[in-house]
Amino acid sequence: MRISTLANSIHSSPTLSLSAKARAMKSRGIDVIALSAGELDFAPPQVVVDAAEKSIEAEVIKYTAAIGMPKLRESIAKRYSKKYGVSLAAENIAVTVGAKQALANTLLALIEPGDEVIIPVPYWVSYPEMVRLSRGKPVFVPTSRDSKFHLDPAVFEKAISDRTKILMLNSPTNPTGAVYSKSELSDIFEVAKRNDIIVLADEIYEDLILDGEFFSFLQFDENIFDNVVVVSGVSKTFAMTGWRIGWAIADPNLISALGRIQGHQTSNPCTISQYAALAALEEATDFAPKIVEEIRARRDIAIEMLAEISGFKPIRPAGAFYIFCDIRDAIEGKFSSSAEFSEFLLEKALVAAVPGEGFGIDGYLRISIAASRENIVEAITRIKNVL
Repeated sequence: MRISTLANSIHSSPTLSLSAKARAMKSRGIDVIALSAGELDFAPPQVVVDAAEKSIEAEVIKYTAAIGMPKLRESIAKRYSKKYGVSLAAENIAVTVGAKQALANTLLALIEPGDEVIIPVPYWVSYPEMVRLSRGKPVFVPTSRDSKFHLDPAVFEKAISDRTKILMLNSPTNPTGAVYSKSELSDIFEVAKRNDIIVLADEIYEDLILDGEFFSFLQFDENIFDNVVVVSGVSKTFAMTGWRIGWAIADPNLISALGRIQGHQTSNPCTISQYAALAALEEATDFAPKIVEEIRARRDIAIEMLAEISGFKPIRPAGAFYIFCDIRDAIEGKFSSSAEFSEFLLEKALVAAVPGEGFGIDGYLRISIAASRENIVEAITRIKNVL
């Protein structure tokens, strides 16, 4: 069977591949510690589990509308209307199979073949592949450690061409943990408006703020949906990764288009998961602040330990649950790349951590602090001992 050129052009997710490799080693009895996945080790709120069980017991498990139950869409609209003082309705919401589908379908709905999508480096591993699947062209724009990997609006504007359609921007950022300030987002938004560029804002880590304050694009302008699509979901805020519920917040015309696309892909997101997500949004508002305290404690432990390893320069994240570590001095003259170093750690230290190449930048390592404190301490101790 001949595989299409498009499918052959798509690379496997390095985070998923590394996590799968670590799981396979564990299944063979090898004591691997995985600091690779973007998946918190917490159980979701009990009300989530209870709501799922009730929906099954009541046999409320049939198809829903392709873009989600009206009740859930209304709840999401109310959440953001209250949170940011904006006026949203169910018509502004599309419920999707995770935030990843919201991002991918938005690109499908907006991109013509050959349109350019600007992606700041480092980026989440799936962004370029999503753009290519949409037959668009990813355009990579560098950021620097000196700027804490924040996108410079002037650099953004310089990268714009007559084919540029979208900027994909993630705050808090995976892999760096960077959180954009209100003034930074405002400057980026002004460049986008001036050049008629759509900002596809991935705000999936919006509730996991470790330092400072989070600002959403929803807070800026009453006509925000002329140039902005906001994406989020329950995976990170409520530790519900496998439940696969995300959403897009946008102009009703785009929401309608997303519904048409999704209707021919997956149809509705899992009905049981939708009821569970509804319970999370309405009954578990105190969950995220509790887990943020623990993530912050894990970060502080990991930063202190990593800084003690020769050649390691960990970058303190302000949000999410990753530490992006500069390892250029550690690998210089010893390893050809951070990918080779990552393989070395998996083989010799039995620790899985994602190399920077997966995020578009060599010389770095992304260490997930979604694991327990005990596993984080043990993993970093192992890394130190093999170097």
